[in-house]
Amino acid sequence: MCDHSILHMPLDVLINILKLLKTSDLRNLMLTCKTMKNLIINEGTLWRLICRKRLVLMNSKSELNTSWYKRCKISHNWCKGIYTNKVVIQHRTNYMPWLQFCDSERLYLSVGSDLKCYVIDKKGVAHAKTIWSLEVPIIKRMDIRTNDISRFIVKGNLIVCGNRDGCTAIYQFDDNRKLPNLLYFIKDCHQEGEVEVSAVEKIDNNVVTVSNSSPNVKFWQWTCDKNDLTVKSYKMDDSQVYCKQEIQLQNEIGCRCVTANKGEDKLAIGLNGNSKPLLLDVNTNNLLIWSVSTRNVKEVVRDVQWHDENCIAFVTHSGNLQIIDMRTSNVVFKTTDPFQSSLYCLKTDSNHAMLVGSSEYSRCVLFDTRTTRHVQMYFTQKKSSPVYSLDFDSTKLLAAADRGVAALNFNVSASKIQARDYSQTFEYVIR
Repeated sequence: MCDHSILHMPLDVLINILKLLKTSDLRNLMLTCKTMKNLIINEGTLWRLICRKRLVLMNSKSELNTSWYKRCKISHNWCKGIYTNKVVIQHRTNYMPWLQFCDSERLYLSVGSDLKCYVIDKKGVAHAKTIWSLEVPIIKRMDIRTNDISRFIVKGNLIVCGNRDGCTAIYQFDDNRKLPNLLYFIKDCHQEGEVEVSAVEKIDNNVVTVSNSSPNVKFWQWTCDKNDLTVKSYKMDDSQVYCKQEIQLQNEIGCRCVTANKGEDKLAIGLNGNSKPLLLDVNTNNLLIWSVSTRNVKEVVRDVQWHDENCIAFVTHSGNLQIIDMRTSNVVFKTTDPFQSSLYCLKTDSNHAMLVGSSEYSRCVLFDTRTTRHVQMYFTQKKSSPVYSLDFDSTKLLAAADRGVAALNFNVSASKIQARDYSQTFEYVIR
């Protein structure tokens, strides 16, 4: 009997052999013995080589605790449509909710004028029971606007909520398990409160507000020291908050969305009436990116995100997903929704994966920035509703439709779940 075994070969030679095998062959090889199985599962170099051309969804927290084998396995489920789906939060009235998924542990969700916080369990499922819920201050206007929260942002220990009644509420918390304290309330943000606050952002100790009916970007500042924000009871005196600066965007209709980069020195602004966003230097107030040729009253940049420190990703009403490199002002990636539907929101893992929410069928679409073809589609609910907001990490996707939030869990066994594969290419046939 021969004493030589493939396991006696040098590790680098063995890895070079294994990387030439198909995934199905590696799976069969893992069944031969425990030593081979442990080698294949635990050898991160092997899986990095195998998946260097495949889409692997990244998440800063999962990268520290998850092996490369498991990351590749979960990403395979994303690409093949292998997941469990559950509507974890439901309500009876139609809303346009906004959500933020913080540290894969907490889910913040706006429902009308209420802001709610939910806990995420170890399986990545949001419990229907809330940790806390609050109603933002509202002002009744003599028009048809609602008092709903349009968008909010959670940064550090502050929560900033922009409302459709033209107000902005700023909350502070020391413990996310306890109800936040109302810190400041700005009653009339734009045009003396006659238009809604469509989006908000926080930069240092400044709050940025924009409106889809106003071309002005406003920077609000509070008078106390940014390092000495003590939790206090709010008094109906907003003299501690003042408009530090107001920047008017010439020849623009309004601003639909806004986001700051990690360095908090640049603002990407999605516009009403333009198919490309603007890039504003916060320190100099100069426009680094703008486009006159793409102005169109029928176009809207519905959501904008920083893909990395140099690139801005955005989606439009016409169903386009694009990435602009701010160093050259060139579009480096462009694709379209498979059904040519409007796109409402997007999220990126800052690597190659991008998820967008469409205007119909509660549908989310996964893209790989290395190809213009979509990777997979997910019909998150049975309702024909837009996906107004979404967020994800490497194992789960949360998508908010008009009457509920669906949670898709991709950390499952592929042998036990039937695949829902919608990766086919769709073509419109005109007769």
